[in-house]
Amino acid sequence: MAEPEGAMNGEEVGLLSRSTRETLETEVPAVEKTGHVPASRALQASHFLSTWGQRGWEFAVGLVMLELHPSSLLLVAVWGLLDAALSVVAGTAVGRYVDGLPRLAAASRMYLLQNGMLALSAAAALGLLASDARAGAAFWAGRALTMGAGAVSTLGALGSTLSVEREWTRALCGGDSAALASLNAAMKRIDLTCLIASPILVGLVMQHGGGRPMVAATLALLAWNLASWLPEVALLRYAQRCSPALAADSKPSADSRGGDIDAGAGAGAGGVPGDGDGRWHRLARPLRQQAQAWALYARQPTAAAAAALALLYLTVLSWGTLMTAYLKALGLPEAELAVYRGLGAVSGILATLTFPPLHRALGLVATGGLSIWLQLACVAGATLPSVAAAAGAAVGTSARLYAVVWGLVLSRFGLWSFDLAVNQLIQESVGSSSLGAVSGVQGSMQSLCQMLAYLAGVLVPATDSFVYLMAGSCCVVATSAAAFTAFALRTRCGGRLAMQLQVVQLDA
Repeated sequence: MAEPEGAMNGEEVGLLSRSTRETLETEVPAVEKTGHVPASRALQASHFLSTWGQRGWEFAVGLVMLELHPSSLLLVAVWGLLDAALSVVAGTAVGRYVDGLPRLAAASRMYLLQNGMLALSAAAALGLLASDARAGAAFWAGRALTMGAGAVSTLGALGSTLSVEREWTRALCGGDSAALASLNAAMKRIDLTCLIASPILVGLVMQHGGGRPMVAATLALLAWNLASWLPEVALLRYAQRCSPALAADSKPSADSRGGDIDAGAGAGAGGVPGDGDGRWHRLARPLRQQAQAWALYARQPTAAAAAALALLYLTVLSWGTLMTAYLKALGLPEAELAVYRGLGAVSGILATLTFPPLHRALGLVATGGLSIWLQLACVAGATLPSVAAAAGAAVGTSARLYAVVWGLVLSRFGLWSFDLAVNQLIQESVGSSSLGAVSGVQGSMQSLCQMLAYLAGVLVPATDSFVYLMAGSCCVVATSAAAFTAFALRTRCGGRLAMQLQVVQLDA
C-alpha cells in the first residue's frame, strides 16, 4: 500500500509526547476545525438514532423467536449463528463497498440497508405473531424472513459503523488525536447507553402493551426504524454543512476498490472477453477481493494489536447467553442478574469517560496495554475460584458465583478502554482509501471468534463443564494481553520500525 500523504517515518503510533501532539494539532488548518462542535453533535445524534433501533431489535428478536417456539432455544441459537456467520462472510465486502463510495453516499446507503432490513424483519415477525399458525410453509418462510432480514440489517449496522464511527469521526478531527479520542469515546458511550436503555424500554412496552405485548413492542420498533432514516441522513448533511472537513468529499482511489488488480481480469488467459477463463475470473473476483483485503489487513502496522482485540470475542467471560444460563444454574436470581448486567454496562461507560484523559497522559499504546492487563486481572479473579473448586478445593457456590459476577463487571472497564485504544490505532495508521476494508476484515475476525465461542458452548454444553470454557477463555485473554504487549514493546523499543504515524489529512 502506498504511503499515505502526511505520514511521518520513525514515529510510533500513539506514543507521541504531549508537546509533539500539540504541535501536530496546531498544524491542522483552522478551516478544518471550523464547525467541529455542531458537526460532532450531529454525528452523535445520527449514531444514536441508528443504534437505538438496532439494539432494541437485537433484544426483541430473541424473545419473538421464543414466543413462536417456547419449548426450545434452538431458533434463538440459530439466529445468533446466522447473524455472526453473515458478518464473517460479508464483512470485508461491506468495508470495500464503503471505501468505494463518497462519504455521504456510503453512510446513507448503509443506514438505508440497516433500517430497511430491520423494518422488514419486524414486519415479518408481526405477521407471525398475528397468525395463530405454528406450522406450514408460510410459517417457516416468515421465520426465515425474520431471521434473514435481521441478519442483513446487522451488515447495514456494520457498514454505518465503518463509515460514521470510523471514517467520518477521523475526517472531522483531522490530525487532532486528542479530539478523536474524545469523539470516539462519546460514540462508544452512545453504544453502551443504547445497549442498556433500549432493551429496558422495549421491556416496558412489552410489560404494558395490553393483550398483545410482543406485537406492541415489535410495532414500536418497526415504526422507529421506518421514521429514523431521514433524520439520520439529515443530521449527516447538517454535519457536512457545519464542517468543511466533512464537506470535502472526494472519491476514493481505484486501489481501494481493487481496480488496478482486477482490470482486465475478464480477458482470461486467452485474452478473449467472454471465454471460459474470462467467466472464471469474473466468478473468482469476489474471492480475490476478499484475499486482497485480508492481505492488506495483515500488512498494517497495527495488525497484531487488531488481532489481539479480535481474540477477546473468543470467550464466554461476557454477559452473553452462555454466561447468563450458567449464572442462573448457580442460583443467581433473574433480578440480580439484570442488576449486574447493568453494572457491567456502567463500568464500560466509565471507561469511555476515563479514556480521553488516559490517552492524553499515556498515549494510545500505553493506555491499551494498561487496559488489557487490567481486564486479564479481572477475568482471572472471576475464573480462579471455579477452577479451584473443580480441582477439589473447598470453595462454596456463593463465592464462585460472586467472584464471576464482580469479575465480569470490573472487566468491562478494561475491555472497552482497550477497544477504544485499538480502534483509534487503526484509525490513525490506516489510509483513508483502505480504512473501510481493513475495518471490515476486523469485524469479520471478531464475528468469527464469536462464532467459535458459541461453537465451544455447543460442544461442551454441560453446566458442570462450563468451568473448562471459563479457563479456556481466561487463557485467550492472556494470549491477547501477551500479543498486545509484544506489539507495544516493538513499537516502543524497536527503534525505527515498520510502524508509521499517519498525521491524518482530511480528504480534499
